[in-house]
Amino acid sequence: MLTEERRIKLLETIEQKQFISVSQLSDIYRVHETTIRRDLDDLESQGLVVRIHGGVVPASIKNDEPIFEDRATENIAEKILIGKYAARYIHSGEAIILDSGTTTLQIAKTLNENALLQDVTIITNDVNIASVLKSNRTITTIVTGGTLFHDSYMLNGQITNETLQKLSVDKAFIATPALNIEKGLTHFNELLIATKKNMISSSVKNIVVTDHTKIGRRALYTFLPLDQIDLLITDTQTEQKLIEEMYKNGIKKIETV
Repeated sequence: MLTEERRIKLLETIEQKQFISVSQLSDIYRVHETTIRRDLDDLESQGLVVRIHGGVVPASIKNDEPIFEDRATENIAEKILIGKYAARYIHSGEAIILDSGTTTLQIAKTLNENALLQDVTIITNDVNIASVLKSNRTITTIVTGGTLFHDSYMLNGQITNETLQKLSVDKAFIATPALNIEKGLTHFNELLIATKKNMISSSVKNIVVTDHTKIGRRALYTFLPLDQIDLLITDTQTEQKLIEEMYKNGIKKIETV
């Protein structure tokens, strides 16, 4: 097999597998790992793949996320609308999880505007959300504890997970950096997956809040399949074709605002 032909097929395999190791590619194409590494160097120089620890992923997979200050101002109008709409699903007497994120932060801000809510408990792993709710006397705010991630003001890790595993809540509002039509909610950082899964497991109803720019994206790690999402709240810029495909792949309900 010629070098260029092999590299084309390598790229097809990487796109299909989403993640694959150098040794696996060496076995598939029956060439030395050194040859595979040269091929991958060439594909990476063209911006087609990304080398990560243990192997390689397609460049189309989102493998990082901006810091909080940058994310907080992106698509802010859409996030405010989603936050205000999502807050309508929170009722007096309920226990709610608010996942860390810039859209869930808008839910917290909206709760402060609702004088009718009484006896609501909010559990969050987000220092920003806790700060927004600090003066709200009608809401009991529980912070999970855990290790602080300085770029996002998120708490995560063993303490966070142990706290969440002891809880049972009415609804969890989940944020995501990427929603893949086939895979569901995906994330670039495997260290954050356990906390999101524990939030989901602790809740009777899981509501995903995300703007249109995250839909159709891919990240490496799946943490919630589409058919386990009870409701997706997004904005009206989400393409109708994507909405139809999500329904075909098992999502229960989508609302756009």
